[in-house]
Amino acid sequence: MSPTKLIARAFFFPVFVGLGLEKMIRRTSSKSMLNVMYHGVVKTDSNFFSPRHLTHEQFERQLIYLKRNFNIVSIDEAFEIIRSGVKPKRKTITISFDDGFQNNLYTALPIIEKHKIPVTIFISTVSLDNDQQLILWTEKITALNYFYPNTDLAVEEHVFRNGRSIDGLSLFDYIKTLPYGKRDEVLKSLEDQFQLNDKLSELNQEIWKLMTPEELKRLADSEFITIGSHAHKHYNLGNIDSEHARVELQVSKQLLEKTLNRSINMIAYPDGSYTDVVKKLAEETGYVNQMAVTYKLYGDTADDRILNRHGISSGTTFHSNIFFLNMAFRKKGYN
Repeated sequence: MSPTKLIARAFFFPVFVGLGLEKMIRRTSSKSMLNVMYHGVVKTDSNFFSPRHLTHEQFERQLIYLKRNFNIVSIDEAFEIIRSGVKPKRKTITISFDDGFQNNLYTALPIIEKHKIPVTIFISTVSLDNDQQLILWTEKITALNYFYPNTDLAVEEHVFRNGRSIDGLSLFDYIKTLPYGKRDEVLKSLEDQFQLNDKLSELNQEIWKLMTPEELKRLADSEFITIGSHAHKHYNLGNIDSEHARVELQVSKQLLEKTLNRSINMIAYPDGSYTDVVKKLAEETGYVNQMAVTYKLYGDTADDRILNRHGISSGTTFHSNIFFLNMAFRKKGYN
């Protein structure tokens, strides 16, 4: 980490937020609403493996701050607000999680219920289709890089070491570009060759495991939880052909509705990947509300079918996260 970042984290952000100066930043934005995104909450810091999950101490501290400083509404309510044309008098946020990690139930939910905060969880439904598929492909590649450092890994015509090829290509990014079906074939080959499922079992499952159907039902029973789709196999929908994108959207909706016996009307795009065609397919499938990470298309800001989100980092401090969350109203705020 650079000296500048170290100094900012150790001194600047704590002093700035401690004095309440971050409130001045959000007040300078004309935007009244912001969507805040998480992935997971863990009891033990897991950044040694993956920067995906926040510790439960920081998550609770953030929720306390957010509840004190903002009006918190569900994503459904946020869409109702922007479609009504009404501008909230107080800065308003939503909170959501992507993927459907098991820790959402066991670690995040008790904190959410304790503070009575509405949260939307977007589920990658691969774990509902087959109870042996409780691991996202992203975690398998993370395991590959973690357990086999400094190892040359041949993947198709490329050779990767520590997640990058000799010409700087990211293994994650390369796999995202593979055609539908081919990606699964490559992942299965790597999984078998390096026994990735067995390797992951050596780590605490709160880091990598998805919820089973029964666990998802328990999560969805909470009065503070709304469930949405994160597609099926976590493909980048903007990278695959439209017919397979349609399958991803339809299968996920069907599995969620069958499992939970309720209508599902929201989709958060995996890796924030979509196109105009994908947005239309999602609408035709019955996803009334769509979530991006960063707007990708001209006209998105005027399209009330889709909203973007600000991601919370697990690799930084509480004060740093709070500073950048307030800054995000300028870039990712809306209404």
